[in-house]
Amino acid sequence: MEESPAPRPVLPIVTTAVWGVLLIPGLLGAALSVMFFDAPGSMSNPAAWLNALIVVSFPCLCLIAIAGSWVVWAAHRGRPRTHFPYAAVALALLPALPIAYVAAAMVIQTLGVLTSGQPLGLHTTIIKQP
Repeated sequence: MEESPAPRPVLPIVTTAVWGVLLIPGLLGAALSVMFFDAPGSMSNPAAWLNALIVVSFPCLCLIAIAGSWVVWAAHRGRPRTHFPYAAVALALLPALPIAYVAAAMVIQTLGVLTSGQPLGLHTTIIKQP
């Protein structure tokens, strides 16, 4: 009986490549996340805290996904695959959670502006007419 070849680390390699590249701008965003608290009174604003934590969580989740996908692959390396690795894929997609939050927030905010009746672009109180 012929043994099946050892599984190749396709998912950990893809996870490392994608999240490793996106880790660099994620670290920049995390470093700049303190600007959520620049406005007066924003230290007591729960939305500012939530948004700052979402931005800071992205690089952390990238590192967890990269390390975790390699750990899961190493733990299952000697075993034959009998089913789809849902847990490994879920672990590899952890950094997609903050991305999905930001995308949904942008869509909701854009829809709110479009349905509010305000002119697009700068707010009317900022534009000074001569």
